[in-house]
Amino acid sequence: MEFPPGVIVFHGANGQGKTNLVEALHFLVRGESFRPATFETLAAHDGAGDEARVRIDGRILERELQHEIKLEFAEGKKSVTCNGHRVASANLARQFPVVLFSPESLSAIKSGPEQRRALLDDVIMTHSAGSVKILRDFRRALKARNRLLRDVRDGVTPKTQAIRILESLDPSYLPIASELTFNRLEALRDIHFDFQRAARSVLQNPDVEISVEYMISSQKAEAWSRSDILSALHKRALELRESEIQSGTSLVGPHKHDVRFLFTGKDSRFFCSQGQQRALILSFKMAQILYHYKAHQVHPLLLLDDVLSELDPIRRTNLVSFLKDIPAQIFLTTTDLSFSMDFGDRRLSLFRIENGTVQPE
Repeated sequence: MEFPPGVIVFHGANGQGKTNLVEALHFLVRGESFRPATFETLAAHDGAGDEARVRIDGRILERELQHEIKLEFAEGKKSVTCNGHRVASANLARQFPVVLFSPESLSAIKSGPEQRRALLDDVIMTHSAGSVKILRDFRRALKARNRLLRDVRDGVTPKTQAIRILESLDPSYLPIASELTFNRLEALRDIHFDFQRAARSVLQNPDVEISVEYMISSQKAEAWSRSDILSALHKRALELRESEIQSGTSLVGPHKHDVRFLFTGKDSRFFCSQGQQRALILSFKMAQILYHYKAHQVHPLLLLDDVLSELDPIRRTNLVSFLKDIPAQIFLTTTDLSFSMDFGDRRLSLFRIENGTVQPE
């Protein structure tokens, strides 16, 4: 399939493959799914068993350059190449930025803290190569630390030996954890103005105060410095050492922090309607697009998976009005073409999806 510039709309009934196609596009530029996915869930159920393979090939035209990306999953392992060279998925995310709007992201406020942290990490991943590396390094360090803690819990590694190893790991683990936390805090500070402006527009309330709190061990950390963060994490690691060994998992680090969206100073989880919560996340995503453009003078690819149907008419109109001024390629899925999609003079291309088959209209 080849998709033109402008706004591309995939439409069709539920269960026909619209989200599957958007997921493939996300894989192509991010190297991973936006849904919980394993090799088994990605492979076609055709009886191939362990021999099943998954491959996604795509070409991306960036200004005058063409990039060829290939992802392959085989025997539970993933390989990614860009222009014939093996690359890490995180490097794709930096080179080909994408912003995803999905029903899951719109429900992030009322979901658990993991969803809200993911919103923030998505911002820093598309912002700078340094942030991508920090996030990748932290995930590796966390994985190694958790493996050790599981071995202690399961009796594979003696407790006294494990404590010594943990003490040797923490001088590298805690600084990486602190740096990722500081990157998140910087992103929140940088995005605040555009977030509040977008929220006032979407909520149609020019005076509403919108802010975000970053919580570390139930403490507000928005104003913390790098040294403040490192000190707090070090103290917490000592306090929870025994609990970590008993549970077999790391209880200290940015994977345990929380992000709270405040509406007029109150936690939006408890004081906002579902419509207002969705409006806040919508505004946050809009601010992310502007934040990325200010830093790099280019707009990210936009994926909107069945989002318009999740919004009331006013929010939907506000989103479309915002997007028509964003000169990015936009992929949008919907089951309903009856509502207005006025993208101004943007080129609008329709593709119908039925039983996994894509047909242009």
